[in-house]
Amino acid sequence: MKIRKEPPPIRAVEYVGDTIVRFSIGVGQLVMLVLEMVSRLPRLVRRPRLLIDQMDSIGLRSLPLVIFASLFTGAVSAAQAGYQMQDYAPSYLIGAAVGKAVILELGPVLTALIVAGRVSTSIAAELGTMRVTEQIDALETMAIDPVWYLAAPRFFAGLLMMPVLVIVSSIVAIFG
Repeated sequence: MKIRKEPPPIRAVEYVGDTIVRFSIGVGQLVMLVLEMVSRLPRLVRRPRLLIDQMDSIGLRSLPLVIFASLFTGAVSAAQAGYQMQDYAPSYLIGAAVGKAVILELGPVLTALIVAGRVSTSIAAELGTMRVTEQIDALETMAIDPVWYLAAPRFFAGLLMMPVLVIVSSIVAIFG
């Protein structure tokens, strides 16, 4: 009995189609999760303690790292801009150039990287440990909605605290 192999182009088309289908399923699941979290927002507003705890964890505990990085980012940006512009523009324009660069680009990007590195690993480790030790199953057994109790507070706390951290980061970088 001879095994018939499929020609390579058919396997390539199957691979591309399978990748597109898996990507579409992932995007659909993400959209469904976000819609579930938005539907839980009124309940979360009535019991804000979970949200406040996550705002503390995501925002306030990230503040020292954001301030430290922003201070040096502003100082290095000013020094670099001064060196680059010394032959082309007067030195009093350096502050405006650095301020504009920090507000438009550096502040949001660096803050997002810092917070993502610090907070997302923490959240992933915490939820992963809860899944392995079956704490999420225990929440479901006790009729506590895991989306409301675990996902929504973290999502909305991040949504609320990121603009605040970006503003603080930009101010500190301009000062630096």
